[in-house]
Amino acid sequence: MMNAFSLMLAGVAAASSPTEESVPTGRQGQEKPPAIVPAGPDPVYPADFYKPFQPQTALDMLERTPGFLLSEGTSVRGFGNAAGNVLIDGQRPTVKGGGITEVLRRIAASRVERVVLLRGSDAAEAQGQTLVANVILRTDAGGSGNAALTMTHTADGVVSPAGRVSFARRVAGWQTSIELSGEVTRYPTDGVYLDRDATGTLTSTRREHIRAKAPEYGLALSTSGAVAGGTLTVNLRLNKDGYSSDRGIDIFKGAANGSPDGRRDIAYDENGRSGELGLDWTRRLGSGWTAKLVGLGRVERYVTDEDYVEADYRGLSSQRETPSEFVARVTVTREGDHSVRPEFGGEVAYNRLSSLLDYAEDTGSGLMPVALANADTRVSELRGEAFANITVKFAPRLALEAGMAVEFSRIRVSGEAAQEQSLSYLKPSAALVWSPSGSTQLRLGVRRTVDQLDFADFAASVNQADGRPLGGNSGLRPARVTRALARLDHRWGKGGAIAVEAYHQWHTGLLGYLVLDSGDQALGTIGDARQWGVSVQGTLPLDTVLRGARLTLDGTWRGSRLSDPITGKHRAMDDIAGQSVTAEFRHDVPDLKSSWGVNWTAPEEADVFYTGEVLRARSHARWGGYIETTVLAGFKTTFTAKAINGQDSSRWRRFYSPSRAGAYTGSEERNQKQGVIVSMAVVRAF
Repeated sequence: MMNAFSLMLAGVAAASSPTEESVPTGRQGQEKPPAIVPAGPDPVYPADFYKPFQPQTALDMLERTPGFLLSEGTSVRGFGNAAGNVLIDGQRPTVKGGGITEVLRRIAASRVERVVLLRGSDAAEAQGQTLVANVILRTDAGGSGNAALTMTHTADGVVSPAGRVSFARRVAGWQTSIELSGEVTRYPTDGVYLDRDATGTLTSTRREHIRAKAPEYGLALSTSGAVAGGTLTVNLRLNKDGYSSDRGIDIFKGAANGSPDGRRDIAYDENGRSGELGLDWTRRLGSGWTAKLVGLGRVERYVTDEDYVEADYRGLSSQRETPSEFVARVTVTREGDHSVRPEFGGEVAYNRLSSLLDYAEDTGSGLMPVALANADTRVSELRGEAFANITVKFAPRLALEAGMAVEFSRIRVSGEAAQEQSLSYLKPSAALVWSPSGSTQLRLGVRRTVDQLDFADFAASVNQADGRPLGGNSGLRPARVTRALARLDHRWGKGGAIAVEAYHQWHTGLLGYLVLDSGDQALGTIGDARQWGVSVQGTLPLDTVLRGARLTLDGTWRGSRLSDPITGKHRAMDDIAGQSVTAEFRHDVPDLKSSWGVNWTAPEEADVFYTGEVLRARSHARWGGYIETTVLAGFKTTFTAKAINGQDSSRWRRFYSPSRAGAYTGSEERNQKQGVIVSMAVVRAF
């Protein structure tokens, strides 16, 4: 089925884009969009290519780059393994935690000379990424900035603001930028719960009303200049964010008729603060060699409180978490067009998390503490990694990318279940890259990685709304993943692109839910698993049908399989959706200085297997649309409607006793609605 779909999509691509010679030049006075200039196997998109999209920032430009999807990287510890897929003048920004978006927002579109897509690179600057955008800036750019104000109307009738302002200029020889941002996001939600016993009889109905908001404020600074024969870049980020909600639940015996028979109120509040400082110094050593030193520190603090009240019961929990991270990294690389390009480096990272959970229940005799495994826990990890990568050109169109990394780590858990373990892993990788032309590339690769443990899983936690306390497991070990892939990337004309990737993954020592010796449910090693899938990203120009129109698609179809240690049967991996698909139609109308578009997100469904419960979550299909215009000189105004057909989701919990290997005891079905979200954004570049 997928092969047929891919062939069909490729056929549409070929038919939907005119050849270079057949593209009409347009009406008199309109600029003809520039052709894409290949640089070897790497396509180049000059700044003029993006003019029809009316970009204000480098982020706008990357979002409209054919066949490219921005990846912030992962939230794993360390720097190398968390790489995103964006470089600025060939260098990776020294930021984590979503910082790449902020960096790109601070770069005005007028400062960008071109975007080069690097199709496949195992270099340390973007480890594991198969498509990397290198944003090349103009050297003659002066001061620039932009300001944005967004007003968002949600289904509860409330209008919430969001704003940011950024400015960049050269100060005393240092290229410096600053951004201030703030926003409040609201989540009005109405839901219905249906509880049934083992026979399917409706035992109770609950009607839920949630009013939630999430404020976030941030400051980002960066500066770059010459130091000690090289270039030093400093990035500083400060953030304050939170989430609070009030849930009122009316409870009915059987169907929801008449007055409710009970009431449940849940107050939830989460507050967080974080600070991050990143430094990198790059210097050319001669003969094509470059050295880069990176230092990064990040400290955070989160406090979560939850108060659950119902009739003669009250549950009260408070959790404080203080994670921190410090990283030092060095890389030495040979750059340029050489038949052999080696790269060497190493990284040392220290991470720490302190977590304290207080949980108490009142069943009529006052609040009494409830003990959970590892409620008071401190986890630290000292990790080191040495790596070597090499790119060998066998021929002008054929190259081998290979690498080897060795990782050592020591994890210490202190508290009531103190434990220490030392781990070491080899992480090889190899890829054969064939570029039969400047427009097409085929990659066959294999890579072994090691999942990072979430320090929060070492500590106890509790979800009172679902009645699910989890113990911490001090003996966790990370899963190992071997991934094999085949990827075909093809580009044509003035914006056509299609990439198809098939992959297969082998997971060794997969984590899942089990019962500890203490009797608490927690994460632990449950066995080995496999995952496979096909992904398609495409940008299809539709000029032969409608001038200025294009269709973009991003889709992934997955399957997985593991032997369940509780039931002994085969099942899917936890939280792996069978499909994730988004599509967008966009039409640019230069005569009106405007563009419009519609987008669609396919429904997603995935299961999570707890020891005595299977939870299936499903998000329904969503439609959206937008209109953007620069008719008002100097301003870009965008009107957006998200989830026009409603932002609906459903969840189905099935319960078993004493475990999923036992008898089915009942179910809980939840259906939630959030409604359409309408916003207006005004952006001004200066």
